[in-house]
Amino acid sequence: MVDLRGIAEDVPFDWDAATRLAAAFRAAATDCEGQIPRRVAIGGRAATEWRGRYAGEFADRMRICTGDAQRLGTALRQAADQVDELARLAREEQQRRERARDWQRRQDEESLLEKAGDFLFGEDDLPPVPDPVTPPRFTSPAPIAASRG
Repeated sequence: MVDLRGIAEDVPFDWDAATRLAAAFRAAATDCEGQIPRRVAIGGRAATEWRGRYAGEFADRMRICTGDAQRLGTALRQAADQVDELARLAREEQQRRERARDWQRRQDEESLLEKAGDFLFGEDDLPPVPDPVTPPRFTSPAPIAASRG
């Protein structure tokens, strides 16, 4: 008999929380990126009053601030995509378990005559074999950070 351990339980995954988390990541990314034009405009106005060495340092820091905001927004969107991917994989596993439960139920409901026929002539209703799943790797290259020195 096929080993179907683990099919009796649903996948322990909070679908609603995952949806809310991904939405919160995306909203935070939008908020973060939405600050860039406003801060650049304010910085541009402030820069008209600056002269000399400190004007250059201010411009450098504004570039760093803008780059950081863009990288943070990108990282937040990537995190949202990763939560979505985990939810997709959890749903696929839940569906696999449900198909296996249905198969198990049909096997349990077979009559003695059907079971004898399966024994003599081979199983005609094979258990659901899951598709091979290559788990995603949630790694990303390190962000290129501007120098703060």
